[in-house]
Amino acid sequence: MKIAIMTQPLGRNYGGMMQAYALQKVLRDMGHEAVTINHHASPKGAVYNLARLGFRVLKKVTGERKLPVNFEKHYSYIFKDTQAFVDKHIVQSEYIDNDRDLKSHFEKNNYDAVIVGSDQTWRPMYSPNIHNYYLDFLEHDTKIKKIAYATSFGVDTWEYSAEETRRCAELAKLFDAISVREQSGVDLCEKYLGVESECVLDPTLLLDKEDYLALIGDRYKGAQGKGVFTYFLDTNEEKESAAEQLAEKLGTFTYKSQAKVALSAQNSGSVEDYKMPPVEDWLASFANAEFVLTDSFHGMVFSIIFNKPFIAVGNYERGVTRFESLLKGLGLQDRLMLGGTVNINNLASSKISWNEVGCKFHSCKNESIFILNDIMIFPKANLNE
Repeated sequence: MKIAIMTQPLGRNYGGMMQAYALQKVLRDMGHEAVTINHHASPKGAVYNLARLGFRVLKKVTGERKLPVNFEKHYSYIFKDTQAFVDKHIVQSEYIDNDRDLKSHFEKNNYDAVIVGSDQTWRPMYSPNIHNYYLDFLEHDTKIKKIAYATSFGVDTWEYSAEETRRCAELAKLFDAISVREQSGVDLCEKYLGVESECVLDPTLLLDKEDYLALIGDRYKGAQGKGVFTYFLDTNEEKESAAEQLAEKLGTFTYKSQAKVALSAQNSGSVEDYKMPPVEDWLASFANAEFVLTDSFHGMVFSIIFNKPFIAVGNYERGVTRFESLLKGLGLQDRLMLGGTVNINNLASSKISWNEVGCKFHSCKNESIFILNDIMIFPKANLNE
């Protein structure tokens, strides 16, 4: 089958890139032709851009802004290495940033199916053009199979407006099959969208460790089991202190593989501080770690893939239900810390029975692959019935 994949823009988030890579690889390994749609939110108008420029200039003059006024022109350098990974390993369509071109692309390419997923594609705050991820541009196309695989709301509460709920419920009922990444998503689909769904694994977990080692190459060799790798999306003094305490307790050191400063922080005037390391280095950091401390869902995922002892720090704003759902299924609930306090004392020396985890994991993995393969062949039509 010729399959289009609708996911969020790639190149600025390691987890987002890896789930896109994994889903495409799994589909291609199944014998399908898969293309990821290079889709971006529509650019803002001239009035908005002019107002933004004026605001930035004012902040710069008053000394409140450290970033260059025209910071976007440096994006090609900041995301050079991550974009190189996307260009090399993920087959993409042409760049699309408006509904007209999106619809035209599908009219020209005769896809047999389109898959929405994975990651938080059904969370409005991360997908401002939310109707696109419910395939509004294919609403009247009855020939193409409409599928959601491991899509996510990110949280266990409903964040849609009344109008978004009404419209997305209409569109969801046109899907042939829907699967979500968290068990709470099954409940949200039923309660607010009026459709049935199944809970499946994130696509990154459908590949084997060896698939990722092949991407890493020589970066993996010669440094196994050294150091506490930290991967924080929202760093703070408490997390950094916990990492140092953990390293001291284990008699080792801490290390990172991410930009020195997050784009959202904007507290450095040096463009170099925002540059993202290569994806391969990020992956190798998990493979080479002695222990992992992270507040990232995919940071937790790759700790599990590489069988590394880890502590996951929950973040309610980014959503913890995805952490809880996966860890519960694998019997690893105790590895998650909630409530804002990072206490590493008990978990630092607590051993993980990877044999037990492996048995549960392989059962979940086989079921998820079966579901994905099954819905590609026999989609479950009429979800509103």
